[in-house]
Parts: sequence; C-alpha cells; structure tokens
Amino acid sequence: MMSRFRRFRPHSSTAVLLGLAAGLQLGLAAPQASAASLTLFHNNDGESKLLGSNGFGGFDYFLTELETARNAAIGAGRDVLTLSSGDNFLAGIAFESSQRRRDAVGGIGYGADNIDNNYYDALALATTGYDAITLGNHDFDFGPDVLADFIGGYQAAGGTAPFLSANLDFSGEANLASLVGSSGIAKSTIVSRGSEQYGIIGATTERLDVISSPGNVTINDVATAVQAEINTLEGAGVNKIILSSHLQAIEEEIALAGQLRGVDVIIAGGGDELLANSPDALSSNPFQPNISGPYPTTATDADGNAVPVVTTIGEYRYVGELEVEFNAAGEVTAFNGDPILVDPDTGTAATGTRGSSPAIDIQNDIMVPLQADYDAIAAEQVGSTEVFLDGIRENVRSGETNLGNLIADAFVFSAQQLGTLDADAIVGMTNGGGIRDSINAGNVTNADVISVLPFANSLAVIEDFTVEELLETLNHAVAELPDDDGRFLQVSGIKFEYHKDTNEVVNIYLADGTHLFTASMGVLVGDDFTIDLVTNSFTAGGGDGYDVLSDRSFVDFGISYAEALRRYIRDGLGGTVTGALYGSTEGRIAATPVPATLGILLLGLGALRIVRRRG
Repeated sequence: MMSRFRRFRPHSSTAVLLGLAAGLQLGLAAPQASAASLTLFHNNDGESKLLGSNGFGGFDYFLTELETARNAAIGAGRDVLTLSSGDNFLAGIAFESSQRRRDAVGGIGYGADNIDNNYYDALALATTGYDAITLGNHDFDFGPDVLADFIGGYQAAGGTAPFLSANLDFSGEANLASLVGSSGIAKSTIVSRGSEQYGIIGATTERLDVISSPGNVTINDVATAVQAEINTLEGAGVNKIILSSHLQAIEEEIALAGQLRGVDVIIAGGGDELLANSPDALSSNPFQPNISGPYPTTATDADGNAVPVVTTIGEYRYVGELEVEFNAAGEVTAFNGDPILVDPDTGTAATGTRGSSPAIDIQNDIMVPLQADYDAIAAEQVGSTEVFLDGIRENVRSGETNLGNLIADAFVFSAQQLGTLDADAIVGMTNGGGIRDSINAGNVTNADVISVLPFANSLAVIEDFTVEELLETLNHAVAELPDDDGRFLQVSGIKFEYHKDTNEVVNIYLADGTHLFTASMGVLVGDDFTIDLVTNSFTAGGGDGYDVLSDRSFVDFGISYAEALRRYIRDGLGGTVTGALYGSTEGRIAATPVPATLGILLLGLGALRIVRRRG
C-alpha cells in the first residue's frame, strides 16, 4: 500500500514539479477522497531475454513476481492493469530459435495446438495477461510482415490484449492494416474494472523509420496523435487515462507531458532507465545500471498538473508497480510505488499452465525447449578468441573498439570472397547500434555471433562511392556525439580524425596512409578516385539517418552480416582471433580537441571546402 511516501496531485491552479534527478517536491495539495484505487504493473524492453540477463530476470521468475504482486493488489481491493511499453521481441538467440521452429513448418499459419510452431515471445506475452501492449521500435526490426505474423501467433496462443500506437498509420502495409480494428492493433483501448473505466493510449517514437524497418507504415506527430486520442476517450466518458509510450528516453515522455491535457499517468519505454527509491542487488552491482532517478518521477502537463512517469530497465529484470489514487472526478490524488527486482537467487520460477486456448505450460512449452535450442546453438563452435572483444553499448556507439574493428574487417573479407570489388579502395563500416553484445575470451560459438549481430541485416556494397560521400557519411557518424543513438560507425580500410568540440571530420586516410581529405585543403585525390563501401543492408538503406547512403543503390551479397563474421573468424583468421591482431584498438578513429587558432580557422572552412557530390 502507500507506505513509502505519498504524492498528491493538485488542482490545475497549483503547479507541481518534481526534478528527475533530485526528486524535488513542491506545492503539494491536501489529499481528496479516493473513488478508485489502481495498481499499474508494467515492464518494457523485454527484448526476447526470456532466459534472463546477467544473472537476473528470466521470464518464469518475472511471471512469478508479477502474479504474486497482482494477487496481493487484487486481494487488497485494488483495480489492477498490466502493460508492456514496447520492444516485445528482439533479434537474437530466442528469436532465432523461434524462426527455426517456424521454418520447420514452412513459416505459414499455426498448428492445432498453436505452441510447437509459435514464437517463444508470443507465447510468453500470451501467458502474462497484459491489458495492452505498446509497439516499440524493435518490434519492426524484421519488417511489417513479421510483426503481423508475430501478432497472429500471440492471438493464436490465446493473447487478447491489443497492440497500441496512436501515431502510426498502418494503411500502407496490408498485413498490419488487416489487424487494425480486430483487437490486434489500435490507437487506444478501454479496460473496465468493476464500475471503473481506464483508457490506455499507445505511442511509438517518431524516429521509427530511422532506427528500424517499418516499411510503408506512416509515422505521425506523437503529441498531436496522443492528444486527439485523449479527447476521444474523454468524449466517450473515460476520465482516467494512461499513456504507455515507447519514445526511447524518459526525457521524451517528460517533455511530451508538457504538451498534453488530460493524461493521468505515463509509462515510458525504450530508454532502459532504472527508476528506484533505494539500491537493490542489481543496482548495487558495479556492472549493472545505476539508479537514474526516483520511482515514480513527476512531469507537469499543459495545465500545470503533476503527472507520475515511470519506466524500468528491460530484459524481464524488473516488474514496475505503481499505485495511483483517483477521486470521483478522475483526478489523481496520490501516487506511490517502486519496481520489483526479478532475482532468481531469491525468487521462484513459475510452473504449470497459463493462458487460454490452449493452456501454455511455462516450463515445458517455453523455458525448457528454449534452453535446449539455446544450448544447441551455443554448441555450434565458430572458433576462439584470445582476447575480450568489446561490444559494450556505450563503447561501440562512441569510439573504436576491437570488436568493431573485427566486424568491419569481416565485412571487407567476406565481400572480397563473394564478389569482384575493383574500386581504388575498399572500405568497411558498420553502425554501432547493430552490435548488441561482447564476446569473452575463449571459444566463440554461433550463440556468441548471433548475440553480437542479431538483426536480419545482410552484407551489402555501394559501388563507386566518392571521397566526398565518404566525408558526408563520417560527419553524420560523429554529428551527435556524445549521444549514443547507434549511428556511430566502426570502420575498416580507413582511419579518420574528428574534432570532439565541433563533431566534424578533419582528416581521412586509407589504412596504408594515403591522405584522402583534410579540413584545411579539402579532398586530396581526383574525381575519378572511387571506393567500394561494404556495410550492412540497414545502414546501406539509410538506417540511422544515413541519407547519403539511401540516395545510392546497393548490391546485396545474399548472406547475413552475422555470417560475414563467422566466415572471417573461420576462414580469414583460421579459427582464432589473436591478441596480436585484435588485442587493442589501432587508432582507426581519433577524437582531437580544437586548438583556439584552429577553431577560428574552422569557422571559415565552409568557404574553402566545396563538397562535390555525385547525384
């Protein structure tokens, strides 16, 4: 119940602002009589980590914690809702296992029991008992048709919650459009608990087409779409409204609140922030996320009302639990809560059957076969590495790492084995956001490779690339540093320097030392100098905002980017990633400060440097 602290929402005439970092509380009003008591259970960014992550999580333990807390809330006479705020599955071993199951039956339709040929994540979602599921960016990573098939699998397994997004228009994708209005996809949903009605609205990041593969799904302005849906719900007599959004950072939801009127609670997703009121076994671990702020934190809406905002870090490591009190007018009068850590060392795994049509046995239908599939994939040895290969998110998205070098080199090697590359230079590159894990020293298995490069990206080449286009590409790679949005590039065949104060590239060299570009003189080679640029299909197609690449066509080599890495380790390196080659970084990417005199010079470079780009 409301034991740790109480926060009360004032009337619109009294402003409340709680700072995200400090939890500063101002202008509290007296509590009003409660007409509805709601407990919201939530999680986000499960990302197919059904087997757990770094000693925490595990879907079966997650479900036990959730069901225990839900039963306690219901027993206390509270209304209960359970929500997912997006990224319900992700490329990786669990999804690879699911795809193998689907491929075994032709990947079409579902068997009579809807279990043995279904997605593991769809089975898990169906057993959880969600009231609404928000669409996140990773849900589109395999394209609209796979997402539609996934939703079909969820429904076939007995799942009834709608997948929500108010700002996405699915009319351009036939398979997704067919699910709109059939309880498959909606802008919002109304859930009744006794005499109370709760409106739940979904929203998805406006950067969806930059960071994922939504095809012809149209992405509309979030604030406009959400407010329109709030107005629709209020017009239907619903006065308790929850936004479940996936905007990639909780700061986005806090800013969005200031543009909205009528939203009572916001559940954020995509940022993976840990909000908590005291350390626990996970947050106290030096290798785990630090606490980002209090749970809940508070935003202020367009009328000056306090709005509780919550989120959790993902991978089934927490169950968010937020208690909210409403008065008879549907106004929030108090809110309180804390996340529940999913710790297998202290918890109990869920067993037995769940869901309906058909009943799903947590262990026998999800956990045990998935673990067996994982073990089989892990047994497929690719080679070995003498050194730790650094794929830590913050590192691969901000600077050169030895794993980034290995992958970019693998692209070049595999492309040379598969096709004729006859340009003056061959350059490899891959986006840091596509590198999802590290590899420890020792054996390198297929499971390692899939964990590192899990997406459905293929190896691709853009032929006859120019130095001017290369410069534009590298400038885009460093433009938003230190933000780690995934666009930063790991490279092969070149070295480049950029100024960390201006985020502009000032030198580009080939690996053999040939100087291609300097900021003081521009391009140093002739117009006829060409480059074959080898990368992954996501980046080649303009993903992460690489418009300079999307303007060009690319040749697909027909193998996955993960297979390119396998081939390089196995064939190019003879099965061993040595410390001599990859024990450290090589200075392929260097960030340098701008001296005062050079800073003045750079202000005038726009007049000296003319970028001659081919159409």
